Amino acid sequence: MRSSLIDTLFLSEKRKDLLLFLKNGTKNSEEIKKAFDYPWKSMIPQINKLVEWDLINYDKGTCTLTAMGNIIVHNMESLLITLNVHERYGDYWLKHDLSPIPQELLYRIGELGECEILEPAIPDIFEQDKEILINIKGSDRIMAFVSVHHPTQLMIYSELMEKGTEIDLIMTEDVYGIVRKEILSETDSLQIENPVFMSLKKEYDKEIENLFSDLRSNIFVHKGNSVPLNLIVTDSFFSLALLDNAGKYNNSMITSSEMSAVLWGKELFEHYMERAEKLTEYEVIKNR
Repeated sequence: MRSSLIDTLFLSEKRKDLLLFLKNGTKNSEEIKKAFDYPWKSMIPQINKLVEWDLINYDKGTCTLTAMGNIIVHNMESLLITLNVHERYGDYWLKHDLSPIPQELLYRIGELGECEILEPAIPDIFEQDKEILINIKGSDRIMAFVSVHHPTQLMIYSELMEKGTEIDLIMTEDVYGIVRKEILSETDSLQIENPVFMSLKKEYDKEIENLFSDLRSNIFVHKGNSVPLNLIVTDSFFSLALLDNAGKYNNSMITSSEMSAVLWGKELFEHYMERAEKLTEYEVIKNR
């Protein structure tokens, strides 16, 4: 009885590996023997099954994908990559709200490839920030989406910008409102008497004003509700934090340095940038 095409594709590691090997072009028997640790005799029945389904052509020891075989292998590879991401990081995806990720990018979630889940314990929570900083220092460009006000993070972006990094920053309307209020707020008498606080306040105000007014930065405000908690994309690094399914932050984020993940993250950032309003003037300074 003839097995189904699904069985032919996935129930044999030899057939699956051979099909993926052939996606790069025609291979002869010697190349196939060298690529796989299988006895050649054990490959012949697998080749015959693939020929039977018109997935490959086999002639005088040479294997080539057919036109339909090439299409099937392309889609099979995408499925295998997606399954791998789900198998390795499924616990993260199952516990977090994926609604901030557009459907077309969810379909391509396999492009994240090899990732790392950062889940610091409470005493080590600042280790996460240190690791992120290590990965973004020296970047030519940083694209960041911020939906939680973190003064230190904004100051870091300002300092990196002063060292030559271009900054594209998207803030939610709430975060922008908080930052603007901080800059405009009057300092009360008790705070004025505290020289440490005043020094920190002046430094913070200076860094934020630089971040908003420098030509190397582009600041956007996003007014939507379904947004990532935090998103950072550089030339070679990607990190994403999402709320859990209960709408809470649990200190975990997914990171990757694979180029496919960086490009995926860039598309996610651009999705939100296209839906955000660019600040053409630093309104905080303007209205002082």
